Amino acid sequence: MISVIIPTPDDDPVLIETLAALVAGIADGVLRDAVIVGPASTRINEMAEAAGATRIKVTGSQDEMIIAAAKIARADYCFVIPAGCVPIGHWTGALAESVNRIDDPRDAGLFPLAPRAGLAQAVKSGLINQFSLWSGRPHPRHGFLAARKTLEAGTSRFRFFTIEAAVSDRGIHSFFR
Repeated sequence: MISVIIPTPDDDPVLIETLAALVAGIADGVLRDAVIVGPASTRINEMAEAAGATRIKVTGSQDEMIIAAAKIARADYCFVIPAGCVPIGHWTGALAESVNRIDDPRDAGLFPLAPRAGLAQAVKSGLINQFSLWSGRPHPRHGFLAARKTLEAGTSRFRFFTIEAAVSDRGIHSFFR
């Protein structure tokens, strides 16, 4: 089973969309627990409590949030997905199968950004996905799967392989945030 880490850098209520989308992973027996991490927020605390997720308060970079959450995640592998993003496609099966592809601590599975409507947006998504695959650094709107111990150690560069699913931010946030 896999833990979910949801970095939530602000008080934006779009977290509820991410939590709702993850229910399928719990129902399929792929996801074990969820850790919502970010600065103090009464609204986010209430959503975490309603969802049965662990909530930790960290003010800092997304990398610092992921490290803190990985330290309390319960599974050996973590699916990191930013608040406001939702996995699409046959993501539960793809996520479960991808655990077997992580042979080395530097390996990680990348959920590419799904293209938005319009040629320009599709090109931007494609370029961001290719840059992350090339550089080994996920974009702040990417979802990715990695070993918990790797995340705890503060690793932020990976040897990515593409997971046969995607993450959509549904246009909720600014694209280059």
